[in-house]
Amino acid sequence: MNTIYQAVEEMLKKKHHNNTSVASNGAFSVACDRPEQMIEMVKEAIAEQELVPGSDFFFVLDCLATEFHSEVAPGQGSAKKGQAQSNSRHRYDWIEGQLKPTEDLCDFLESLVENESIVALVDPLHHEDVEGYEALSKKLGSKCLLFSRSATPHSANVFRLHTTISHSIGELQSQDRAATILEAAVYEEGETLLADLALVSGCGFVMFGGFRGVRSGLYNRMSKLSQKKGPLKNVLSSWGFREDPPEEDVPAQEE
Repeated sequence: MNTIYQAVEEMLKKKHHNNTSVASNGAFSVACDRPEQMIEMVKEAIAEQELVPGSDFFFVLDCLATEFHSEVAPGQGSAKKGQAQSNSRHRYDWIEGQLKPTEDLCDFLESLVENESIVALVDPLHHEDVEGYEALSKKLGSKCLLFSRSATPHSANVFRLHTTISHSIGELQSQDRAATILEAAVYEEGETLLADLALVSGCGFVMFGGFRGVRSGLYNRMSKLSQKKGPLKNVLSSWGFREDPPEEDVPAQEE
């Protein structure tokens, strides 16, 4: 992962140095013309590293839909030609200046998942858009996991540490940990205990941020622990993304 991060950083310095900033969690912020352009940048950056998306690594998109969400009266807003107005009060502006209903955003996300090596979406819709989450879940099926930071129905959890370690461990034990993201919040920076908790609990994903400053300590700690523990289980294999179950051969019956 550090190889990918460094490759992206070098490419952005060369090609997008005037339009790039780095967030407090180490994530790159780049001015893009299209939402999917950042995925294309990552794929371009690692092309020389002989890493293949969908084989050597997968994408998990943190959509932060709340940041481009608005509410309107049901039936208002634009609609595609030949289609009726959406009855949803939720609208999304993921393309600048175009306020689209939930259905359009779900179609867009479905096309991304179909065409890119995306295995999970974090906050793809506003947490109150429960009907949207249900529709998106039906569209994507087993192709992609949905995560929400607000315990939205039809989605899995993004977990952050609570006030005490014992309380946090207790909550983790009650969840489907293979389908849980353990996230490092801003106030947890430098707490390498998160790496221990991720391995001990068996969380399927971690979201620690970029390889910068104190956050790199989390990845270093996970690397050391995993070397002691041995090979880690690939949770993606247990979900069976993009794979249909093999058909069993039925022996022919003799007449």
